[in-house]
Amino acid sequence: MGPVLILGNAQKKGVAKAVEDCLPRLTREFGVAAVDLDGTLDLAKVQAGWALVFGGDGAILNASRRMGARAIPTAGVNFGRLGFLTEIEFEQLPEALDRIASGAYQVRHRMRLVAKLGAWELHALNDIVISAALVGRMFFVSLVMRSGEEIRYAGDGVVIASPTGSTAYSLAAGGPIVDPDLAAMVLTPLCAHTLSQRPLVMPAQQALEAFLREGDPPGIIAVDGQELRELAPGQRLTVGAAKTPFPLIRVGFRSYFERLRDLLGWGGHPRYSA
Repeated sequence: MGPVLILGNAQKKGVAKAVEDCLPRLTREFGVAAVDLDGTLDLAKVQAGWALVFGGDGAILNASRRMGARAIPTAGVNFGRLGFLTEIEFEQLPEALDRIASGAYQVRHRMRLVAKLGAWELHALNDIVISAALVGRMFFVSLVMRSGEEIRYAGDGVVIASPTGSTAYSLAAGGPIVDPDLAAMVLTPLCAHTLSQRPLVMPAQQALEAFLREGDPPGIIAVDGQELRELAPGQRLTVGAAKTPFPLIRVGFRSYFERLRDLLGWGGHPRYSA
C-alpha cells in the first residue's frame, strides 16, 4: 500500500485521541506520509500510497475535493452519524488494518462530478447544488441538456448528484437511490413550483450547462455542501463526470445494500392487521 496519509478534523470529538492511539501502529506497519488534522495541507501534492480519514462522511467529501484530480485510495473511520462512505467503526480499526496490510480489501472507484465556471474548477463526490441566494424568493435556473434542449427549473434550485450522492441531499429532496457503480447524474429539483418537474437520471457521458437568464435572481453554487460560489446571470456553469473517480477502500465489513438497510431503517418487517 505504501505510506499512509492521515486525515481528520481535530475539532470533532474523539478524532485527535484516535489518531494518537493508532499512530504508532500505522508508522510501524505502513509508514506515515503526513498527518493533517487542521485542513491546511495541500493534498494534491502529498506523496502517499493511501489515505485514512477519521471523521464522518463530510471528512471523506472534504478529502476528495482537496485531492482534486490526484485522488488516492481512501478508507474512512466513522466518527459521524451515518457512515455511508466511512465503513470502519473505530473499534473495528485493528481488524481493518489487518485486512489492508494483507491485501484483503477492494478499491471501489466512485464517479465524481466536476464543476467548471471560468478558471474555477472543483471536484464533487456527492453533489453540486444550484440554489437561490435570496431566501423566500422564486428562483429560476436553466439547464442545457446534451441534445441542446433547455430545461428551466422554478423553485428553490436543483441538485446535480453523482450516484454516491444520490443518498444525500438529493434523496432528502425526493430523488432516487442510484447504485454507485453506475455512471449517471441525478437531477433533483428543490421545492419545484410545478408538480410536473420530477427527478431525472441522466447518462454521465456528456456535461450539462447551467445558467441564469438576465434579470433572474442570483444563485449560489455549493460543491459537496462545503465550497460555495456565487452564480450570476449570464455566467455558465458546466457540470459533468470527472475524468478521475474517487478510489474508496472497502474492507468488507458491510456491503452497500447492508448499509442502505441499516442506515435507512430498511430492516423492519411489514405489519399486518387481523
